[in-house]
Amino acid sequence: MRRIRSAMLAVLVLAGLALPGSASAQTQPITGRFTSTDVNVDPGVSAACGFTVTETDTTTGRFEEFFDNTATPIRLQVEENYTGFFSANGLTVDTAGANLARFHLINGGETDAGINIRVSLPGGGILYIDRGRLVFDGNGNLVFEAGSYPSIHGDIDGLCAALTP
Repeated sequence: MRRIRSAMLAVLVLAGLALPGSASAQTQPITGRFTSTDVNVDPGVSAACGFTVTETDTTTGRFEEFFDNTATPIRLQVEENYTGFFSANGLTVDTAGANLARFHLINGGETDAGINIRVSLPGGGILYIDRGRLVFDGNGNLVFEAGSYPSIHGDIDGLCAALTP
Protein backbone atom coordinates (compact mmCIF):
# COMPACT_ATOMS: atom_id res chain seq x y z
CA MET A 1 0.00 0.00 0.00
CA ARG A 2 2.85 2.39 0.72
CA ARG A 3 4.04 2.19 -2.91
CA ILE A 4 0.60 3.26 -4.10
CA ARG A 5 0.55 6.17 -1.67
CA SER A 6 3.93 7.45 -2.84
CA ALA A 7 2.76 7.49 -6.45
CA MET A 8 -0.48 9.17 -5.37
CA LEU A 9 1.52 11.81 -3.49
CA ALA A 10 3.42 12.80 -6.63
CA VAL A 11 0.20 13.04 -8.66
CA LEU A 12 -1.60 15.09 -6.02
CA VAL A 13 1.28 17.53 -5.53
CA LEU A 14 1.62 18.07 -9.26
CA ALA A 15 -2.14 18.44 -9.62
CA GLY A 16 -2.19 21.00 -6.82
CA LEU A 17 0.59 23.03 -8.38
CA ALA A 18 -1.22 23.03 -11.70
CA LEU A 19 -4.31 24.74 -10.30
CA PRO A 20 -4.79 28.35 -11.44
CA GLY A 21 -2.90 30.76 -9.20
CA SER A 22 -1.55 28.01 -6.98
CA ALA A 23 2.13 28.13 -7.90
CA SER A 24 2.98 31.73 -7.08
CA ALA A 25 0.34 33.07 -4.68
CA GLN A 26 -1.12 29.98 -3.05
CA THR A 27 -1.10 30.06 0.75
CA GLN A 28 -4.53 28.57 1.51
CA PRO A 29 -4.75 24.77 1.48
CA ILE A 30 -5.86 23.04 -1.70
CA THR A 31 -8.37 20.28 -1.06
CA GLY A 32 -9.86 17.57 -3.20
CA ARG A 33 -11.33 14.09 -3.31
CA PHE A 34 -10.28 11.04 -5.25
CA THR A 35 -11.30 7.48 -6.05
CA SER A 36 -9.01 4.81 -7.40
CA THR A 37 -9.01 1.11 -8.13
CA ASP A 38 -5.75 -0.81 -8.20
CA VAL A 39 -5.06 -4.43 -9.09
CA ASN A 40 -1.51 -5.76 -8.69
CA VAL A 41 0.49 -8.79 -7.71
CA ASP A 42 1.68 -8.24 -4.14
CA PRO A 43 5.38 -9.17 -4.24
CA GLY A 44 5.87 -9.45 -0.47
CA VAL A 45 2.83 -11.63 0.14
CA SER A 46 3.55 -13.71 -2.97
CA ALA A 47 7.13 -14.36 -1.81
CA ALA A 48 6.01 -15.26 1.72
CA CYS A 49 3.26 -17.59 0.51
CA GLY A 50 5.24 -19.21 -2.31
CA PHE A 51 2.55 -18.55 -4.91
CA THR A 52 1.22 -15.50 -6.76
CA VAL A 53 -1.15 -13.38 -4.66
CA THR A 54 -3.09 -10.56 -6.31
CA GLU A 55 -4.35 -7.57 -4.33
CA THR A 56 -7.37 -5.58 -5.54
CA ASP A 57 -8.33 -2.33 -3.76
CA THR A 58 -10.92 0.38 -4.30
CA THR A 59 -9.97 3.57 -2.46
CA THR A 60 -11.86 6.76 -1.78
CA GLY A 61 -10.22 9.66 -0.08
CA ARG A 62 -9.65 13.30 0.52
CA PHE A 63 -6.44 15.34 0.37
CA GLU A 64 -5.24 18.72 1.61
CA GLU A 65 -2.05 20.37 0.40
CA PHE A 66 -0.64 23.02 2.75
CA PHE A 67 1.67 25.94 1.92
CA ASP A 68 3.88 28.27 3.92
CA ASN A 69 3.62 32.06 3.64
CA THR A 70 5.86 32.03 0.54
CA ALA A 71 3.48 29.62 -1.28
CA THR A 72 5.91 26.71 -0.95
CA PRO A 73 4.14 23.35 -0.52
CA ILE A 74 5.09 22.03 2.92
CA ARG A 75 2.69 19.20 3.76
CA LEU A 76 0.19 16.92 2.10
CA GLN A 77 -2.45 15.19 4.19
CA VAL A 78 -4.32 12.24 2.67
CA GLU A 79 -7.28 10.44 4.24
CA GLU A 80 -7.98 7.05 2.66
CA ASN A 81 -10.72 4.48 3.10
CA TYR A 82 -10.52 1.31 1.09
CA THR A 83 -12.01 -2.12 0.62
CA GLY A 84 -10.56 -4.95 -1.38
CA PHE A 85 -9.30 -8.49 -1.34
CA PHE A 86 -6.32 -10.77 -1.77
CA SER A 87 -6.84 -13.60 -4.24
CA ALA A 88 -4.91 -16.74 -5.16
CA ASN A 89 -5.70 -20.30 -6.17
CA GLY A 90 -9.36 -19.43 -6.77
CA LEU A 91 -9.77 -18.21 -3.16
CA THR A 92 -10.28 -14.67 -1.82
CA VAL A 93 -9.77 -12.98 1.54
CA ASP A 94 -11.40 -9.57 2.15
CA THR A 95 -9.42 -6.51 3.22
CA ALA A 96 -10.30 -3.00 4.38
CA GLY A 97 -8.57 0.00 5.87
CA ALA A 98 -8.90 3.62 6.96
CA ASN A 99 -5.75 5.69 7.26
CA LEU A 100 -4.50 9.25 7.57
CA ALA A 101 -1.12 9.90 5.94
CA ARG A 102 0.88 13.10 6.34
CA PHE A 103 3.65 13.69 3.82
CA HIS A 104 6.24 16.23 4.95
CA LEU A 105 7.26 17.81 1.66
CA ILE A 106 10.30 19.66 3.01
CA ASN A 107 12.13 16.70 4.62
CA GLY A 108 10.44 13.90 2.64
CA GLY A 109 9.11 12.11 5.73
CA GLU A 110 5.76 10.43 6.12
CA THR A 111 3.52 9.67 9.10
CA ASP A 112 0.67 7.14 8.83
CA ALA A 113 -2.00 6.58 11.48
CA GLY A 114 -5.05 4.36 11.53
CA ILE A 115 -5.87 0.93 10.23
CA ASN A 116 -3.48 0.23 7.36
CA ILE A 117 -5.09 -3.12 6.64
CA ARG A 118 -7.65 -5.43 8.22
CA VAL A 119 -7.73 -8.92 6.73
CA SER A 120 -10.90 -10.91 7.36
CA LEU A 121 -11.31 -14.67 7.59
CA PRO A 122 -13.42 -16.18 4.79
CA GLY A 123 -16.12 -17.34 7.25
CA GLY A 124 -16.02 -14.17 9.38
CA GLY A 125 -13.71 -12.77 11.99
CA ILE A 126 -10.34 -11.05 11.72
CA LEU A 127 -7.26 -12.83 10.40
CA TYR A 128 -4.94 -9.92 11.27
CA ILE A 129 -4.98 -6.16 11.49
CA ASP A 130 -2.19 -3.59 11.01
CA ARG A 131 -3.05 -0.55 13.10
CA GLY A 132 -1.38 2.27 14.95
CA ARG A 133 1.17 4.85 13.85
CA LEU A 134 4.19 4.60 11.57
CA VAL A 135 6.81 7.28 10.90
CA PHE A 136 9.17 7.12 7.92
CA ASP A 137 12.17 9.37 7.31
CA GLY A 138 12.88 11.10 4.01
CA ASN A 139 14.57 7.95 2.67
CA GLY A 140 11.56 5.73 3.35
CA ASN A 141 13.10 4.08 6.43
CA LEU A 142 10.74 3.17 9.26
CA VAL A 143 11.94 5.20 12.27
CA PHE A 144 8.99 4.83 14.67
CA GLU A 145 6.26 2.26 15.14
CA ALA A 146 3.41 2.22 17.66
CA GLY A 147 0.65 -0.36 17.52
CA SER A 148 0.46 -3.77 15.90
CA TYR A 149 1.78 -4.42 12.36
CA PRO A 150 1.89 -8.18 11.69
CA SER A 151 2.26 -7.79 7.93
CA ILE A 152 5.27 -5.46 8.23
CA HIS A 153 6.98 -8.11 10.34
CA GLY A 154 6.10 -11.00 8.02
CA ASP A 155 3.47 -12.55 10.28
CA ILE A 156 1.10 -13.53 7.48
CA ASP A 157 1.08 -17.34 7.72
CA GLY A 158 -2.68 -17.26 8.34
CA LEU A 159 -3.23 -15.31 5.11
CA CYS A 160 -1.17 -17.82 3.14
CA ALA A 161 -3.10 -20.69 4.74
CA ALA A 162 -6.45 -19.04 3.88
CA LEU A 163 -5.37 -18.76 0.21
CA THR A 164 -4.04 -22.33 -0.03
CA PRO A 165 -6.51 -24.83 -1.51
